[in-house]
Amino acid sequence: MPYLLEFTEADLDRPLTEPEKMAETVREMFDGKTPVRTKDVADRLSRIYGTVKTHLHRAGKLGLLLHVPRRGWLMPETDHANG
Repeated sequence: MPYLLEFTEADLDRPLTEPEKMAETVREMFDGKTPVRTKDVADRLSRIYGTVKTHLHRAGKLGLLLHVPRRGWLMPETDHANG
């Protein structure tokens, strides 16, 4: 099939989901070693702690973040190892 078109996520113009927004915020706040606390994300976004916590856990289930119990959130190894 010489006229086959392939699309990726990058080709789709869609708004970020809430878990993706939370992961992006953690990515901006992450210093490379210290986990980002849920409270700090909530304060930065001026959002309710419980709502932010829910979206962070959803981001974790999607593989966008790693949760360190009682410490905070980290970027997956592939992200902070490469940059």
